[in-house]
Amino acid sequence: MGYWQSLTGRLFKRVFGGYVVLTILVTMVQLALEYASVHQTIGRDIDALGKSFNGGVAGAMWELDRSLLKTIAQGIAQSSIVTGVRISSREGATYASIGEVPAVGFTNSEGILAPFQVSATRLLRTTPTGTRELGQLTIYANRSVAVDRVKYSFMVILINSMIKTAGLWLIFYLVISRSLSRPLSQLTQIVSHVEFVADSNETISLDYPHQDELGRLMGAMGTMQKRLFAARSELENVNLHLEETVAERTRNLADALAFNETILLNSPIPVGVYAANGQCVLANDAYAKFVGATRQDLLKQNFHHIAAWQKTSLLGDCLTALAHHTPQQREANARTSFGKDVWFEYQIIPTHLKGEDHLLIQFFDLTERKRMEEELRHIAFHDALTQLPNRRLLIDRLKRAILVSKRQNTYGAVLFLDLDKFKLLNDTHGHDIGDLLLVEVAQRLQRVVRDCDTVARLGGDEFVVLLEGLGTAPTEATERAMAVTQKIIEALGSEYVLGHVRHHGSASVGLKLFNGDESDADQILKEADVAMYEAKKKAASSFAATG
Repeated sequence: MGYWQSLTGRLFKRVFGGYVVLTILVTMVQLALEYASVHQTIGRDIDALGKSFNGGVAGAMWELDRSLLKTIAQGIAQSSIVTGVRISSREGATYASIGEVPAVGFTNSEGILAPFQVSATRLLRTTPTGTRELGQLTIYANRSVAVDRVKYSFMVILINSMIKTAGLWLIFYLVISRSLSRPLSQLTQIVSHVEFVADSNETISLDYPHQDELGRLMGAMGTMQKRLFAARSELENVNLHLEETVAERTRNLADALAFNETILLNSPIPVGVYAANGQCVLANDAYAKFVGATRQDLLKQNFHHIAAWQKTSLLGDCLTALAHHTPQQREANARTSFGKDVWFEYQIIPTHLKGEDHLLIQFFDLTERKRMEEELRHIAFHDALTQLPNRRLLIDRLKRAILVSKRQNTYGAVLFLDLDKFKLLNDTHGHDIGDLLLVEVAQRLQRVVRDCDTVARLGGDEFVVLLEGLGTAPTEATERAMAVTQKIIEALGSEYVLGHVRHHGSASVGLKLFNGDESDADQILKEADVAMYEAKKKAASSFAATG
């Protein structure tokens, strides 16, 4: 190791480097103060020159003696601090200009770093009528004058600093080398010797003549050496039994892992174990059956590449469980990679296997339960014979239609239908034929209306058609509703072929418009029902009149 890479070398560089930086800063401050002092002195000197020559210049200006003015200006410029002189009239005309003089209109700053120091003296002449201003005497001192004067001081300060720095460098070097570097080198040699004989059972003597910090360190190392030998002896005794203990615990751990794996593989609950990189490392038969695959297929999978996991929350929850080491649980619906649609609840449990992070995922099949719930929901809201929405679902859709109508300021309509001669058909041919008619009526109604409209069966031979979005004007909405009504009457008036029975039927239709008014769904249905009975009475009267 070189000197500058050693502890004493680095300490020397930091201490001496800090001193050099401090010396440079102090030197810069001294130079700045010296420059400010010289700048101030030059300012006072050129002000004194201006006052000294003011009378003579004013006299020459009074007599308009340009030659004399130029001579005086040259005399002033002979001063070592003056670099330029200008004598100008009150109107600004220049009568004499000697040396380095800025252009007319030049604006000079007043700081110590300004390019010129300027002393401007007014030229006054006392006459019997009073004091008269004749012009101005301006004396300039270039910044270089102050710089030249500071150069000498700079050299003195620089030489003084270099002498101090060299002397201090020598003192630092001698003190640090003798007081720190040599004792540390001796200590390093002793420590190296201790390391060399570490395998020996014999201690070595650590002698140091002084009772300073280094001497106390030597004593501590001697104590440490004795404790090291004692600890090593104890460690050797422990190592005699360590291998046997490790072998026994390894066997126990292997048995426990094998037992746990047997439990997982034979569990009736679908279970998979995945490594932190997403690779499946264990899957039981219940898991394979659940997704419609084999265990070998599952062991080839990586959950980062499973599309079903990406589309559901399963992949995100796995990553969250790995990142935060917290269990995750949720329900999901997906089509597995093997084409099986399943509803399931999953539980993700972070665990450790062979010292690495893994995820134990349990799946609970909810497919049959969800199917039954959907079937029950369908039964609860649909007519068992025609599969049309029943009264409960119709009321729900009508309430939503009323809200949409109010929000969009549009009209909707409810058509209440009652089949004519349905009781006669039932009594003549039986309920089976009547049921066939009801199914055929439901199909014809669905073909006539739009997909956004609702066809419902209330019971018996009563049907309801809910029309939405008929327009914002009542006349337009009525015309559209009547057009649908006419299509329904024509569709239901066509001949029916019901097994071996041919039947000609008709229907009475009641119409009720709504546009989000205060009427509720039940009231609208009642009014549509009343309108239907009015239509039935009107049709009966018309038939009697023509009969």
